[in-house]
Amino acid sequence: MSDERWRCFVAVPITEALRAELAAAVDEWRARPDLAGLRWSDAASWHVTLAFLGSIERSVVRDLTARLADAVDGHALMQRPAGGVGGFPSAARSRVAWYGVADPDGALADLAGEVRRASGVEDAAFRGHVTLARARRGPVDLRAWVQKADAPAGVLTVDRVQLMRSRLGRGPAQYEELESFALGAAARV
Repeated sequence: MSDERWRCFVAVPITEALRAELAAAVDEWRARPDLAGLRWSDAASWHVTLAFLGSIERSVVRDLTARLADAVDGHALMQRPAGGVGGFPSAARSRVAWYGVADPDGALADLAGEVRRASGVEDAAFRGHVTLARARRGPVDLRAWVQKADAPAGVLTVDRVQLMRSRLGRGPAQYEELESFALGAAARV
């Protein structure tokens, strides 16, 4: 008999203030005809993914939480400038529309790397972003939007990391927080 499998990821939540500003901008962008090929994600689900774990056995969650707590503990609270938009893999042929998070000193990338190692995920290049939308069918040309979008400038406060479960089904994915880990300095304040 196999163990139940959960689709999981590790993320940094965004603040309600940033979420509200970004949601107002997205409401305007939804009306643009050149963005009709995008399926916009629900603002309540916005986050910055540090590691996508995929399908894991439920039985490993307890051990995983201990490893994540250790990985996060050595990191101090950080503020990251956020703003600008773009597309993956490129603005000309995008499958994902994103809102950017800068990491000038690399501390967020370091945190992502430690979280990935603790999770057993291959350590790939980290590009901090909030996924705003995905292409409905084929790639979408986002170059005009990227050049002219009035994206709100904000701040990502990184004071905790969350282990999340994603439930797929009809409609948007539903996220459930399994555990939250305060960054080292945040835990001691």
